Amino acid sequence: MTRDKKRRGLLVLLYALLTVCWMVQHPGMAAAMNSDSEVSSATERDERLKSFETVTERLYNVMQQGDTSAAHQEMDQLIRTLEGLSFRGVTSVDGIHALAECIMDTRETINRVKLSPEAWVETSARLRLAVNSLTHKRDALWQQYYKVMSSSLQDMGKARSAGNRTGFKEALQSLQANYELIRPAALIQRDAADVNKFESWLSYMERLGGDASWDEAALKGAIDQGGPLLQELFGRKGHEPVFLPIIGIRSPWYWSALIGGWIMLALTYTAMRKYQAEQDVSPVQRPK
Repeated sequence: MTRDKKRRGLLVLLYALLTVCWMVQHPGMAAAMNSDSEVSSATERDERLKSFETVTERLYNVMQQGDTSAAHQEMDQLIRTLEGLSFRGVTSVDGIHALAECIMDTRETINRVKLSPEAWVETSARLRLAVNSLTHKRDALWQQYYKVMSSSLQDMGKARSAGNRTGFKEALQSLQANYELIRPAALIQRDAADVNKFESWLSYMERLGGDASWDEAALKGAIDQGGPLLQELFGRKGHEPVFLPIIGIRSPWYWSALIGGWIMLALTYTAMRKYQAEQDVSPVQRPK
């Protein structure tokens, strides 16, 4: 029953978010249905998104502290800030769905009779990362998880080489836990196909690692595939050169010295040829 109520609530919120986006994309229809719900300008939309993020930050802080009363108040305020808020050009339908699900999970966690500190910390952090990704395209907080997830992937490789099943399982669980935190934020900013590929890889890794006897070749190959998939998930180019292109690869002093060296070499060569030519010339003697 609780799951059905949660599903209905999620569908209602998702429908509301999608309706707002659809109306903004069709100004004529929006004016006919509910013109007051439209955001008049991109500037106003950005301000409302920032306000949405501010409320989310407050909700995150009170949930980290376990303040039940304040959490209920901030959640109600968060829902109110969604009214008339446009997500056009900010994220995809998959991103809107992920955001709606994230909000519903957080609200359900707050409304539980028995307070679960771990669930409060986890859901509030996930929601914070998701909302932050709406307003920060380049320096979103979820991008900071690349390093720790890369470290978990490296630990998986080391544990496999050592035949350490416990270490492998712990590293994989760490990778999965961090992925669950960033998943909504990733769906908001990334293509759903990239997210689905990484999820499929995680499921494959869990199956391989859970087998009674390890398939060493398959496991090693799967771990090797994890690096590029993780880079793709975070929008990082895996085949970039370590250094920049030739222009700017080194300091100006390097290029000055190199050019100067070529000039000196050319001058030296010219001087040597001139000297050799002078040595080959016979002196002309005047007639007596």
